[in-house]
Amino acid sequence: MIAPTSWAEAVELRAQADADGEVVRRVGGPSISAGRLFEDALAMAGSMAAVVGAGSVVATACSSGPAAATLTTAISWLGAIELPIPTALDPDVARQLFTVGDASLVVASPARLAMEPHLIRLAESVGVAAMTVDGHFDGLAAVTDKAGTTPSRHRSTAGDPATIMVTSGTGGRPKGALLCNGVGLGQARRVCHAMDYGSDDVLLNVFPWQHVNARHAAFLPAVMSGARLVVDDFSARRFWRTAREENITAFNFMGAVFAILLRSPATEADRAHSISRAYGGPAPEWMFHSVADRFDVEIRQAYASTELGDVATTGAAPNAGAAGRVVDDYRLRVVDDDGRPVDYGKVGSLEVRPRGENLTFTEYIGEPEITRRAWRDGWFVTGDRGRLVDGWLYYEGRTADTIRRRGLTVDAERVEWVASGHPDVAEAAAVGVPSELTEDEVLLAVVPYDGRRIHPHELLRYCAQELPRHAVPRYVTVETALPTTASKKLNRRALRDRGIPTGAFDAEAHQHD
Repeated sequence: MIAPTSWAEAVELRAQADADGEVVRRVGGPSISAGRLFEDALAMAGSMAAVVGAGSVVATACSSGPAAATLTTAISWLGAIELPIPTALDPDVARQLFTVGDASLVVASPARLAMEPHLIRLAESVGVAAMTVDGHFDGLAAVTDKAGTTPSRHRSTAGDPATIMVTSGTGGRPKGALLCNGVGLGQARRVCHAMDYGSDDVLLNVFPWQHVNARHAAFLPAVMSGARLVVDDFSARRFWRTAREENITAFNFMGAVFAILLRSPATEADRAHSISRAYGGPAPEWMFHSVADRFDVEIRQAYASTELGDVATTGAAPNAGAAGRVVDDYRLRVVDDDGRPVDYGKVGSLEVRPRGENLTFTEYIGEPEITRRAWRDGWFVTGDRGRLVDGWLYYEGRTADTIRRRGLTVDAERVEWVASGHPDVAEAAAVGVPSELTEDEVLLAVVPYDGRRIHPHELLRYCAQELPRHAVPRYVTVETALPTTASKKLNRRALRDRGIPTGAFDAEAHQHD
């Protein structure tokens, strides 16, 4: 297949190669072929062409599935730039992105508008039109897939801007990272290669359309490899049933997905599926082996960021616990706080440099100073920590999430992995909070699993079996939900900024109980 230079061209090439073959559908919904998706995208492009052209910004808010994929293809066909708005994004952040992005149109599904009516008010406040997709809402005009006048495709290059993805970037505050066509297409090619996708594969993705995982690591790889994509919301109860009914061969994950699946009661159906491999991360060594032993699924990890795509991937020979080998498109170095290389195998800050053009984000829109600080002498400062051993990258968490307790470093993610293994814990987050002894104490925030009651004393005893003494949390707080960033990652910064909640369990105050 000819290498595409835009999302729309990738879909067009798939439609030419296999017009009748299914390309995407939502579980429980109708399928859509590559040819049909392409035709509908042209019609949608025609219905937007009066207000959208090359370089225009279109803010979108819709769920993963055929309608979202068709809309994105239509926007790309026009040479416009899509700004996907994450669910429940703070209205003030959304307004800022609308303004600095100079959005010319808002397109949202009725479900999102019913949940977030402020999206219409935002459109009105910045003086742009609002339209619906995949249904109707209160008399708004619809982006239609009915045949009409078809505008000519804008001949985009790999370097042309394509998407503004909302991300926490190298800090906790949501920002809009401007990505060119080459970033998404490059990530898709690397995923296809690492996972060895082909036309017999059926991929499952449970991430929102506003996340690069659904777009660049699922839909585009399916389009470019000849595979088909099935999308669904994540549910541990129906996950393996869906896998069997849909003949899934591979799926994308984040570590929490497997942690939840492993917590479910074991059944004879755990291996009654056609899935052979899963793509994503992070997954520690114990999880790699547990998933293989119980579900007969091979974890192929990757290290990626919104701004770059995949920097390290794992092929057909995984290394348990490793995030992959650095790909040819990038150089990666491990440095100390001053940018000096650390000793072999030591943990340090990860910085990445592209080896070619169109492989990184262009800017955080409206944030020139934050964009400048994201680079050091041509190296992108990821904000992550890791180490390199024999060519393998091992991810060690976020730099800002490092906890220093009594002169020793505490790995927040390790604390979370251990706590999440407890049968009563659905989610866990570990952060540093001020200590009267200077440096930090460890606060563990947990969400109960399936309505169960969490006993802090018992949970800390459980953690002490796996963690070094200095890493066992002092404080435990039980929450109904944990805060997340705009890109749906755990927002430890929000927990840190809140401090020690009133009523948090203090192990030192109860050490004689």
